[in-house]
Amino acid sequence: MRAAIVVLLVAGCAEHGMMPPGNPVDGSVPETCPTGNSAKIKFEQATGCQNDGSVEFCIPDNDAALRAELTAIAPAITCMVGGGRANCLRAPGLLLCFYPTQVPDQCVAQNGAMTAGAWADMCAIAAQSAIVEIVPTFAE
Repeated sequence: MRAAIVVLLVAGCAEHGMMPPGNPVDGSVPETCPTGNSAKIKFEQATGCQNDGSVEFCIPDNDAALRAELTAIAPAITCMVGGGRANCLRAPGLLLCFYPTQVPDQCVAQNGAMTAGAWADMCAIAAQSAIVEIVPTFAE
């Protein structure tokens, strides 16, 4: 009887667009970063790969220590001059950086969820004080 009530409650919540707290990728915990910087990530883990093959962010062009930290987080991160969705041309001295989102390394499916490892990378990147936000890449 108790199980039936729980099923009815969850079904009722889903019907009204209100799911109980939890990670939609694996059902475990909410999508928060242990570093507390998840607000800088402008997408959710469940939709983290809905982009044109990467997510992007800006960094100061003269911060060698930050570049080394980013390489330690994910060697596949690349940076260059450019604006992008992250709008890195809004101020002088910023580089546009890309974190790839490919199946199976960072994504569980094309245009699907980020893997737990890729989400951990997002949290580590967001923890860097010089990074304001991380956004999906979309070619226009």
